[in-house]
Amino acid sequence: MTATLDGARLTISGTFQGMKSPATIAQVHMGARGVRGPVEFDLGIDKAADGNINGAITLTKVQVDTLRRGWYYIQIHAEQAPEGNLWGWLLAP
Repeated sequence: MTATLDGARLTISGTFQGMKSPATIAQVHMGARGVRGPVEFDLGIDKAADGNINGAITLTKVQVDTLRRGWYYIQIHAEQAPEGNLWGWLLAP
């Protein structure tokens, strides 16, 4: 996954592979590392065991600050894991 912030525009793209069942949705959630949180944004995802994920979101100032704190993560849900089975936090340099 790659996430790029240009002003207030967050662009996310990447790939996933090796899931045991096809992906159903991908979302950006808010939560401290290791803690589940609420959905903030939906992302586009290939409905397959291997594929692409992408999205572009215009953030508010509060959301940019949240991103910089490392409180956003991407979660991929799959047919056999409807609660989500892949998580990845967006970490600012």
